[in-house]
Amino acid sequence: MSAADQSHLTHLARTDNDPPGAEQLEPDDAQADILDSLVTSLYSCVEHKDGFDLFLRNIRDTFDLVSCCLAVIQKEPHLKGLYGWAVGYPPGIVPLMLKTGLVFKDKAIARALETGPNALFSYADGDPESNFLADMPTFSRTWIRAAGIIDSATIAFTNKYQQHVVLVFNRHKDSQVFSKPEMAMLSRLKKHAEIALDLYERLHRSEQSFKDLQSSIAVLKQPVAVFSPVSLLVSASPAFVEIGRRYKVFTINQDSREIVFRDQQFGKDFYTQLMLFITGKTGALDDSDTLYLQTSALPLRISITPVHNRESNNSNVLVEIFDPNVSRTPSIAEIRKVISATEAEARVCLCLLKGANTAEAAEQLDLAISTIRTNIKSLLQKNSFSRQVDLITHLMRICS
Repeated sequence: MSAADQSHLTHLARTDNDPPGAEQLEPDDAQADILDSLVTSLYSCVEHKDGFDLFLRNIRDTFDLVSCCLAVIQKEPHLKGLYGWAVGYPPGIVPLMLKTGLVFKDKAIARALETGPNALFSYADGDPESNFLADMPTFSRTWIRAAGIIDSATIAFTNKYQQHVVLVFNRHKDSQVFSKPEMAMLSRLKKHAEIALDLYERLHRSEQSFKDLQSSIAVLKQPVAVFSPVSLLVSASPAFVEIGRRYKVFTINQDSREIVFRDQQFGKDFYTQLMLFITGKTGALDDSDTLYLQTSALPLRISITPVHNRESNNSNVLVEIFDPNVSRTPSIAEIRKVISATEAEARVCLCLLKGANTAEAAEQLDLAISTIRTNIKSLLQKNSFSRQVDLITHLMRICS
């Protein structure tokens, strides 16, 4: 990251201290470059021997942090810390805290676990006069004062194994509290953290030794594919290939290394958007990182995510397919376990998961369309999602 980018981010932190909320700010060019750098280091950690240490060091420098950590925690049947990485803490302290249970006395982690799997907050909430030490227990207050921390931001999510992943970012008192643009950037970073950790865990849970990320993709059970910077298919999981055969909606040309869609117009749209992601011109997409491929049954949802390779200066693209026709429909109780939702809101989620739009959900639940919209807005705000498609994609990934 250039010195100019670092200066711009610092300027944002010092000039915009509005409290962070559910609203998402559109990133300017400098912010987009910073986010790209963070995403690059995040995905580069998937196979790294030091795990996500490099990413934490990068985000510490980018956000002018005194310390940061990533912890994976099991809540059921017993609360316990599993593993994690930390930068800026005393050597070995985070593994010790995870092992002994002291990690749950950390107020940021405790609040994230209480808030739910989609926590996104900072203690100062954008207020430079905030004194978040007032509500801290003695354990947290002591080391916060010693470290000179002025604010702490946290993002959290639930992984495929129903474990809670919590990332904590601590800002030094020589800087300002976390600003609204910074919290918006952390929100955008969150979905990439989910994918990266999922790939990391699949890679390291398997008994097979993978030579690289491409071979890891090839054995995933989910329909996932990776495309190169010139839009060539690099690798596809067997499930990805099978879903094309099952619905007869696309085939893979091994010679040209491309996907041939039966619907030619959809194919043009797919490759156009693929190139926009590869070139970084995603601002032109206007919320279209998810495509819908029509089948004889419910349409397939195709999610597109950029994956950058810093060393080769390449921009690969990760493509995931979610099939509502074969995904196991979760219960209301399961939905409420993975997101913050009332029973009524969970029923709305269930309709959306089955492919219903707002009007269809209103008809199915015998409610006014305005009530459905109010429920969706509440769900997005409580779970730190800016768009309905992000919420549904998250539920499909966790509950399927």
